[in-house]
Amino acid sequence: MEKIQLALMDGNIPLAMQLWSQVKGSNTAEVYEFGRTLFSLYFYAEAELVLSKLLTEGTENYLLSSAKLWFGLGRFEISARYSARALELHNSVENVAMHASNLVRSGKLDQAEQILLVALKREPAHGRTVRLLAHVERTTGRQEQAKDRIKNCLLNYPSSENWRLEYELGYILDRLGDYIGAFQVMERAKAALKNKANKLIPEWKAKTSRQWQVSQLLDTNRLEQWANFKGGEDTVIMAGFPRSGTTLLENILSTHDRCLGTDETGVLNQQFIDPIILAASTPEEAIEELDDFHEDELAAGRAEYYRCTEAVIDEQRNRRILLEKEPLMTADLALPLRLFPQCKILMPLRDPRDVVISFYFTIVPLATNSVGSISLELACKYYSEIMRHWLLLRDRLPQKRWMESRYEDLLSDTEGQTRKLSAFLGVEWSPEMLEHHKHASSKAVTTPTYSDVSKALYTRSRERWRNYKKELNPHLHYLEPYIEAFGYEL
Repeated sequence: MEKIQLALMDGNIPLAMQLWSQVKGSNTAEVYEFGRTLFSLYFYAEAELVLSKLLTEGTENYLLSSAKLWFGLGRFEISARYSARALELHNSVENVAMHASNLVRSGKLDQAEQILLVALKREPAHGRTVRLLAHVERTTGRQEQAKDRIKNCLLNYPSSENWRLEYELGYILDRLGDYIGAFQVMERAKAALKNKANKLIPEWKAKTSRQWQVSQLLDTNRLEQWANFKGGEDTVIMAGFPRSGTTLLENILSTHDRCLGTDETGVLNQQFIDPIILAASTPEEAIEELDDFHEDELAAGRAEYYRCTEAVIDEQRNRRILLEKEPLMTADLALPLRLFPQCKILMPLRDPRDVVISFYFTIVPLATNSVGSISLELACKYYSEIMRHWLLLRDRLPQKRWMESRYEDLLSDTEGQTRKLSAFLGVEWSPEMLEHHKHASSKAVTTPTYSDVSKALYTRSRERWRNYKKELNPHLHYLEPYIEAFGYEL
């Protein structure tokens, strides 16, 4: 095991795997730690080979931990094998919820509903199980039933986890047209998270400050110098802001046989932006490091990025155009503009008022990059702080390198907009782009909008903000510059 650790430290994965095959009598802790390390290094095939030993010898805790690793990666079928085994060892409601989550994300809604109903008969107060079952009912068209189920649980089994149920209820009430009720429920859910959110806000402010300082250093001369380097011609950066239609746009483009979507792998953030930009002592130091990269260093960085990305999406590029989708990348464009000197930028846009309402209503893990959703005012401010980067950079970049695509235009003139997008990407237009929903069922989507991927284009989300105009009006001053700049009517 010591030799394996040394091999891992040297980056010699083949040697580590060879040594692992010689290990006799390893315990479950060693199996899990070695597999988790391979996982963190983006060697997923090797990690699966190692962790699979837990399916026959693992304890419940290590099986669940492994299930969560694969779930976070979007490998729901693999994750389900571990959660199913954990459920065999201990038929607890927590294990049921984990396994049901895998079944839901794998599209096996009937199976998920069956085990959830059984679990709820045993423990009717288990909030996560109630929320999952309500989610299944809601996505299969039984919204009234889902609403009643959640309300009953909130009334009869109040707990500290009520906020999760209220998020789901708020979404359901919004769909049912009870906008006053929906907003009231969401406010209760946000209030329950306020203390946790307050602890994250200073970190959020520090991060957005660093990002803005870095972007301001990207003057026209520096951008021109970076563009003199080679590489990244087959990479398109899809930025924007969460809930701007980024997943829809990526899914439409990914139906083209010349394009390959990534669905927010996090590789750029984890491997490049965090250590180079955010960990630097000063913004100037970060930019200086980017300036100092040589051609061969950039090529090596791109090679590692492509290796990790292909590992995450479990698919080879094969000379296709890679769509690096990450909505919040808008505030971190310095790194991709340097790493991919010849890349293009595709900026998905949507009416900022609709964006912030949708962002406010979407349940996401509370973290530095999502704490802005804790109130409608902060959501508006967060949008402003992210999109100001784009207003700055679109005036400093050659127009041939970027394109804005409005969600509303995609809905109203899908063919015309996809033809423009095809021309921008340098590929022939394909009629399959008009039927993206027919190609989505086999693709795992890890973003919060996963349940909408397999649906045809719908218009119910257009001007959704009008349902919450009263609540939004006090904060519109944050959004007005962007409403105007992106061509929407005030």
